[in-house]
Amino acid sequence: MPNFLAIVTFPDDAEAFKALSDLKSSPVSAVVTASALVQRDADGRVSIPEGGDEYAGDGYLGGSLIGILVGALGGPLGMLLGWGAGGLIGGLSDADRAADQGSVLASAASSIPPGHNALVLQTSEAETASLDHFVSDHGGTVTRLPLEQVLAELEAQQEAAEAARDAAKQALREERKQERHEKWDERISALKAKFTK
Repeated sequence: MPNFLAIVTFPDDAEAFKALSDLKSSPVSAVVTASALVQRDADGRVSIPEGGDEYAGDGYLGGSLIGILVGALGGPLGMLLGWGAGGLIGGLSDADRAADQGSVLASAASSIPPGHNALVLQTSEAETASLDHFVSDHGGTVTRLPLEQVLAELEAQQEAAEAARDAAKQALREERKQERHEKWDERISALKAKFTK
């Protein structure tokens, strides 16, 4: 059965809250593995708004992949700084720039208008019509991304973040080694100066 990351946007923030509430008791919830209500502020940061219930099928946000997916909406910088481990705040301005370079997650993030709420859903759908109809009834729009593609990008971002972290550690070690060498040379020079007087 096809699995998706679905971003559901609404023209009215109140409708996003209502849709999440209605989703819990709707038969459509059967195709939703995990979900969260997120908010993108005017500065482009993503967070779970106060009163933004998390709902994840039979469980909650913390035990599902959706936390990582929402955190990833912070973009490549967010992943690099560790926000991608389920953290829910990140700079979507970086994601907007990355969207121009074909990033799947950045495209998803940029589909949430600044200053608005959206639902982020992990779905398993044999057919998409039932969720589309539910969203349409609430005045929303669905953007779907194949979950396999999203996971592949998450893995690539994680590998890039680890490589960058390793490179930064190596550069710091080299810098410290150089500083120790310079201090050693200074000490030897100082001793030479004392003994040649």
